[in-house]
Amino acid sequence: MKYEIFFAKSNGETIEEHNQKLIDAFESLKNKGFLINWLDENHEKIILELIYFHDQGKKNPEFQNRMRRILNLPTIEGDFETIPHEWLSPAFITEDKENEIKGILSNLNLDREQFFNFFVFAIIVHHHRNYLSDNEKIQIIIDWMNAKYNLRLEYYYNVQELLNTYNASEDRERWKRYFVYRIRWLGLLQKCDYAASAGIDPEQKYNGDFKNNFENWLKKKNWKLKEFQQKAGEYSNKSILIIASTGMGKTEAAMNWINGDKAFHTLGIRIAVNQMYKRFYEIFKDNVILLHGESSLNYAEFAEDENDYEIKIAKARQLSYPLTVATADQLITSVFKFPGFEMVYLTASYSKIIIDEIQSFSPASIAAIVVFLKEITLLGGKFMLMTATLPPFVQKEFEGMGDVVFLGSHILGLKRHRIKLISQEINSGETVKIINENKNKKILIICNTVKKAQKLYDFLKENNFEANLLHSRFIGIHRKWKERQIMRAKAPCIWITTQVVEASLDIDFDLLLTEHASIEALLQRFGRCYRKREYTLNEPNIYIFQAEPSRIYDPYLFQKSWEVLQEYDNKLLSEEDKQKMIKKVFLNIENTEYFKKYKKMKDLLELGYRSENRNQAEEDFREIINNYSVIPIPIYNLYKDKMLKILSFLEDYNNPKLKRIKMQGKLASYLIPVQILWNNRRLLRCIEQSEYCRKHSIMLIEGVSYSFEKGLEFENFQEENNII
Repeated sequence: MKYEIFFAKSNGETIEEHNQKLIDAFESLKNKGFLINWLDENHEKIILELIYFHDQGKKNPEFQNRMRRILNLPTIEGDFETIPHEWLSPAFITEDKENEIKGILSNLNLDREQFFNFFVFAIIVHHHRNYLSDNEKIQIIIDWMNAKYNLRLEYYYNVQELLNTYNASEDRERWKRYFVYRIRWLGLLQKCDYAASAGIDPEQKYNGDFKNNFENWLKKKNWKLKEFQQKAGEYSNKSILIIASTGMGKTEAAMNWINGDKAFHTLGIRIAVNQMYKRFYEIFKDNVILLHGESSLNYAEFAEDENDYEIKIAKARQLSYPLTVATADQLITSVFKFPGFEMVYLTASYSKIIIDEIQSFSPASIAAIVVFLKEITLLGGKFMLMTATLPPFVQKEFEGMGDVVFLGSHILGLKRHRIKLISQEINSGETVKIINENKNKKILIICNTVKKAQKLYDFLKENNFEANLLHSRFIGIHRKWKERQIMRAKAPCIWITTQVVEASLDIDFDLLLTEHASIEALLQRFGRCYRKREYTLNEPNIYIFQAEPSRIYDPYLFQKSWEVLQEYDNKLLSEEDKQKMIKKVFLNIENTEYFKKYKKMKDLLELGYRSENRNQAEEDFREIINNYSVIPIPIYNLYKDKMLKILSFLEDYNNPKLKRIKMQGKLASYLIPVQILWNNRRLLRCIEQSEYCRKHSIMLIEGVSYSFEKGLEFENFQEENNII
């Protein structure tokens, strides 16, 4: 048998053809200017060598037989162990080639021996494996290829030793020494490899003219950019921090700052991301992509065919669109350095990252964002932190960084809110009195927990008020309907909600009743009432009710916020007053649990903490553990036949992929994401031995009731009070 053709892919693509696709991807990135800040002749040679050698190990007989069976071609005789091809690839580096590569490394003023080992490491780690290497098995395959292919391969490398050496992030000196090259060499190899395998351009060119699209949209709206929005554009080559009142136009400032560059606009929650995507899409059309945990369902819904879906999802996952509107976890989780994080960091190194309302994240998540932004800045990336309220300790983190500009506070001259503190709980007679006095208005009520919101709904119903309820414990189809309704709400109406409406939702109510919370959360809530209108009446339009401390908020910040608010009781607030509140509450917070959580996560990341995989990184970032997607038993009993048909369709892989993806969306209509702790897992049970549900942590939940009006309610166990 002749060994002249070596396949890289099951579609018959050869290693040479695949490598050429990687070279084309590399050339595309280079020609579009994404690598201009660091790519020189010597770095280019290193990248091309990595591309050439990265898949040479696929010449091994076991891999070739796998491809040949799929292609219905004769196989190579013999029984061969499965060895990851990337572990075998370095054997193809000849002594002459090794010396040539070491010469290039010397030209880069790098230690030729140490960085050659790192070059080899980049090859063997461009795919991640969950098992230990076996040098004896590697040598058996090497010997076979030497005999059958008439080669003189030699294998000097200990795979496990190389992995242990260069993946040891706790050795901070070594990690930092190689970090930039890890991102540029390995990240670029991954980026080109993924693009070549998916058959896409690693970076999609902007279709049209960004500046013209933006300016034409402004003309259509008859808007002129404010001074701070113009200034953001003037500093488009810098990272910037902007504090601006809700309704001032931070999004337009961000668009002006983007200035046609590749960018990611990130927010904390999906509902806000979905709304922001619509705003971007209105202006920039198909240059924008939506990216969050459920976005694949969105692609499937609007895909023309399966190929269109595959291309769109490949581009989104490989971060290839000119503009991406995403939940922050899609990028920031890479700070936990899970295997494959390098590609995300490489992309961020030539992108602009917008973080919208950083104070809406947990302290640990804020720490992750801060470390990520600092690291990508060192690599050449730029960021924009834009927020209505910036905790002083966050601003302090970026002071002294040369390429970071603070554009100051830009606040509305309007006075929009007169607040009144109520020393009663929100489900009290005072709430009934306030609603009766404001029956013709749009009334928004925000509670700290789902349980409290549900109790308040019952309380108002007992007092003959019709109210709507929105929180995170509705099944998908009901929650989406309610989200659409609250966006369209007109007076008179009452909406009871939780923190799900706090950030970046463009809703504007006449009256806000809220449970007391930490000051940064309260100010977010204020932004949902009289969003862009001046308030001139003597009666309050915001009532803040006393609340029991909960695990959601740091006890000190919770109490301190209440104390600071006393100074402003029954006062018409200026935007300057709100900034003063933040500063007063966050003064001397070093001993609070809030700041300790922030510092602990920041220290962990800076000391080299790494997540084992992307899923764990998601948990580390969001601090969500024991998370399940559940179907309440009442819903399951009602729609059992329909759901079993959906699951049957999903588990039949003979069905077209696009139709199965769309069917996932139908199943998601019945799901609720919840946290279930160990002592309450007795409430969970599997669904008819469904493999799909097992794989995706989808369970039935007993001991609950469910209604369209109130959502999921737990009956006989102590639930966590920090679920929104």
